Amino acid sequence: MRPEEYALIVLRRWWLVLLAALVAGGVAFLYSNAQPLSYQVSTRLMAVAQPPDYWMDLYAKNRLASYKNMIDNGDFVAAALKQAGLTVDPGQAMGMLSLGDDHDGNVIKIVVTDTDPDRAAAVANALASGFVARSAADNQQIVADYPQADGQKRGTVEIVKLETASAPQTPIGPRVKLNTAAAALLGLAFGVLLTFAAAYLDDTLRSEEDIDRYLALPTIIEVPRA
Repeated sequence: MRPEEYALIVLRRWWLVLLAALVAGGVAFLYSNAQPLSYQVSTRLMAVAQPPDYWMDLYAKNRLASYKNMIDNGDFVAAALKQAGLTVDPGQAMGMLSLGDDHDGNVIKIVVTDTDPDRAAAVANALASGFVARSAADNQQIVADYPQADGQKRGTVEIVKLETASAPQTPIGPRVKLNTAAAALLGLAFGVLLTFAAAYLDDTLRSEEDIDRYLALPTIIEVPRA
């Protein structure tokens, strides 16, 4: 088929394309508007080699993945929330939590997303402070269990909290306009597919070219439209 024939198929059923786009966009708009506002906060932890040393710094970088696994742990989350005096369910808090890292900067990023901005900030700070305290306790135990023979301080990795998370004022979601536009575009594409499907199933012969193409018969007479 020629490009103009494809265009004609779509134009012949333009209402179907428009209807699909409107329905998809409308559903997405209503669904997005029904969702509660969500807020996101973050705080960062840095793994610092003590005393500063190339090999200890390299060790700290290699420990970032392990630190993230330790934070994303139900027992740790429950203990950190309890220590901070929060009544948030640990399972709910873990569902709000996501973690990232900057390997070059030895930084772990704690991100909490929630419908309550104050609660999100409180959970993020509780987890950050809890991990700082846990790391300090672990370092004390390491120094006590493995003293240096020459009396020097054993190298450790200190976790430092870089900032305190504060409750955000602006929600990050739901993204009503973006969701509506994306759904409308998908509906538009689906509508175009429907027009081609309808054209494929339609066996009506609409022109002399159709008769020649599908039946390979000559046209004897053509009755003009009234």
